[in-house]
Amino acid sequence: MICCKECIDLLYDYFEGSLDQDTTQSLDEHFQECPPCVAFLNTYKVTTVLCRDTLNQIEIPDEVRHTLKNFLKEHKNE
Repeated sequence: MICCKECIDLLYDYFEGSLDQDTTQSLDEHFQECPPCVAFLNTYKVTTVLCRDTLNQIEIPDEVRHTLKNFLKEHKNE
């Protein structure tokens, strides 16, 4: 069974749908038994959607957007 720390570390990939089936199933089972992680997941989803919506409404030069996305990907688990 996945613990809360592992759950938090995997949220980005879980939300993006890039985890393997077994890991996704383990996370789903964890969410069924852990209300604090469900609350964190829901907050994460809303925050992600708000950030994406904001980025889509603001004119950011392509080079800056590319650099920002790469930075976020590289530092997502810190």
